[in-house]
Amino acid sequence: MWRTLRAFSWMRWRVLMNSIERTSARDTLERLSLALEQIGPVIAFALLVPSAAILAGLGAYAGYWVTTGGFVVTFEAIRILLLIASGFCLIGPLMMPSIERTNAIRLLLLPIPRRTLYVAQAVAAVNDPWILLAIPTLLAMPIGIAAGGAFRGSLFAVAAATLLILSLIGLSAIASTLLHLVVRDRRRGELATMIVVLLIPVLSVLPGVLAARDAQARHQTGRRSERRVDPETGAPGNVTAAERAFAAVKGSYRALPSELFTRAVRSSARADARTAGLAILGLAGFVVAFHGAGMLLFGRLLDAPGSTTRSRARSSNTLWRLPIPGLSNAAAAVAQSTFLLALRTPRGRSTLLSPIVVFTMLAIMARQTGGVDFGPLDLKNGLGLGTFGSAVCLLSILPFSMNQFAIDRSGLTMELLAPLETRALLAGKEVGLGLIIAGPVMMCVVLAYAILPGGPLALWISLPLGLLAAYLTSAPAAAALSALFPKPVDLNSIGNRSNAHGIAGTIGLFVFGFAGLPPVLIVFLSTTLLHRPILAPALMLAWCAIVFVVTRLLFRAVAVVFDRRRENLGLVV
Repeated sequence: MWRTLRAFSWMRWRVLMNSIERTSARDTLERLSLALEQIGPVIAFALLVPSAAILAGLGAYAGYWVTTGGFVVTFEAIRILLLIASGFCLIGPLMMPSIERTNAIRLLLLPIPRRTLYVAQAVAAVNDPWILLAIPTLLAMPIGIAAGGAFRGSLFAVAAATLLILSLIGLSAIASTLLHLVVRDRRRGELATMIVVLLIPVLSVLPGVLAARDAQARHQTGRRSERRVDPETGAPGNVTAAERAFAAVKGSYRALPSELFTRAVRSSARADARTAGLAILGLAGFVVAFHGAGMLLFGRLLDAPGSTTRSRARSSNTLWRLPIPGLSNAAAAVAQSTFLLALRTPRGRSTLLSPIVVFTMLAIMARQTGGVDFGPLDLKNGLGLGTFGSAVCLLSILPFSMNQFAIDRSGLTMELLAPLETRALLAGKEVGLGLIIAGPVMMCVVLAYAILPGGPLALWISLPLGLLAAYLTSAPAAAALSALFPKPVDLNSIGNRSNAHGIAGTIGLFVFGFAGLPPVLIVFLSTTLLHRPILAPALMLAWCAIVFVVTRLLFRAVAVVFDRRRENLGLVV
């Protein structure tokens, strides 16, 4: 087994080195693009080393002071970090597909036992950053306990740390194998991806919605600070649904592996061998359960390696073929194909639906509480809520707009071979990307007005006009960055594999922010300086006209850049 595991380690190392040493680029700019793309993982690894050293020091410090029996802030912080690491072990393979394990199905023809394949698949989880950072922290804590004088307790802590590391590896192995089982069927994988895309924003906002509802209920009944207590049981008489759910979660929270580890460490430092031993037995049970389930799922994956994806031929007559005013037939076809690409891929659907889900949850909170404190933003009216939702929609198009040519993959090759003018292609891309966010933006504005009406009507009219001006301002830069830094992507993924090039995405974020400044200044000028909100739509419409003319001129320069990069774009995708 050890020879096989060493071979797997060497193979993964060579794959990493080959990805860094790629030199197949056609020109200097493309080689620079590939080099910059590989710098990110190198920098991340360089940052992991000092981070791991710092966490190891904190773990030893917490272990030393936990022997005193008092409340140790560092120990409690590590406790929370371990809980977060456990959560990342479950969602990491789905949200960060770039760190998925190698598909072991391709190795079935080799004379390798299945148990060895599973061990190799599970051990690869150590490469996950949350496990890499957890290992030195866990192993350093027994050293601190021993330094504090509890030598026998440090042995219990070593056992607990080892079992927790194995538990985290088992969790990650289960999540990775489940991901392979789900995405084996393309339609089932797309459905699961969309559920996750819609569920994560809901879960992130749901606690605030429940808290706001409970606060409102207590305010209406006048029981915010004084609650009746049952004289017989001593229990609160007006416990809310959220509090009951929180109590149930808190009860099950104590049985989590990270909590069992902290209990074992704290008990071992206090020479409570019985409590520490029971916690270690619980951790051992989790290790057996996790890896047993992982083995069963892994065997299920190996027993049915074939993909059940059904390919259905799509007739070109089923495509949306509506004319778009102001565009030639060729440019309209490009715009429609770009829009349909968003409808047919998980990343595109997430671009369409995620901003609406987030906005809807925030709108519900704003409706119940009269406003939402969202970090530095205070969304107390419909105009502020609609502006925030529109900005989220504009930013959601970033992975598409900053990689608008490479997302077509082989479709771009066909477009380059077709008798299609560069200006028509650029115009079609601009309109198609605008159509992707037009629906979500209008829905956010309409819902904001319906839920929290009020404010000058002129400002409501100015809101979509300002977003249009911001989009037009950023369009030439987005097209140029897409031509300079193309990146092959997989739009069936919602993680890093579907993101634009890091350089293009970072610059694009600043471009979008800069493009939104003039509309904000126009609204500020109309409302604060001139005290005439009625002027905002006229000024915004005039700014849209100016931006339209300027962008038409800038697109001529972008067309030159695109033509010079035409051959490279065809090879990259």
